[in-house]
Amino acid sequence: MKQIRNLLLDCRAALRRADPAFADSPLGAQVDDTILELGKASKVTEVAAPETRTAQQVALAWQTAARDLRFSHPDLHAQLSARVLQLLDMDELLDPAAEIAALQRQLQQQALQNEQDAAELLSLRQALADAVPRLDGNVPPAEAARLRLRQLVEAASRGGGLPKPAPAEAATGGVLTREQLREVAEGRRTLSRDERDWCLGEAMVLSGFSQSPAQLLSAGEPALARTILDTPAPPT
Repeated sequence: MKQIRNLLLDCRAALRRADPAFADSPLGAQVDDTILELGKASKVTEVAAPETRTAQQVALAWQTAARDLRFSHPDLHAQLSARVLQLLDMDELLDPAAEIAALQRQLQQQALQNEQDAAELLSLRQALADAVPRLDGNVPPAEAARLRLRQLVEAASRGGGLPKPAPAEAATGGVLTREQLREVAEGRRTLSRDERDWCLGEAMVLSGFSQSPAQLLSAGEPALARTILDTPAPPT
């Protein structure tokens, strides 16, 4: 009986592919009813279902559920039938789970690329800050990079180079006072190369070397200055 039911299922699938109107024909309804009756009769002698499901079992379960919709929700059944016919016309059916996994891999690769791009951008901005350490006012990082690049181009055009740092600044070796650190933390000034090296050394010591220089710099100069201001010195 089960073999006859499976044969009717295969016949119905073949007839639907050959004739899209077969599902709504009297013969199609008779085949559906016969398959339903054979399914009810086979339930009496069926053995226990295995713990794992094969692709055919899953397909039959979906087919049975969809057939029940023919009587309870005919409009939904018609839409589902049309969608199945569209899928059968496709050259290849893609598993949604595989598509999701592929998209997740693409997102991970894109996130990694974004991190690399951000690190390169930070490195370029730091190089510009080293070349042109001083800017007037609180300038956003992107605008500061454009201003520094413009100053470099103008200095190269004049041929005189960039202004030398003030003697007092050069003599300090990059050591900042707390007032100067607050200016950096509030975005009112930037760091020179020597000042940045000093801040990195201080921040690494204060954090117990729990962060690398790249991690400390990734948050920006204001965050680096706040780390020094907010972290108490370790006991000696």
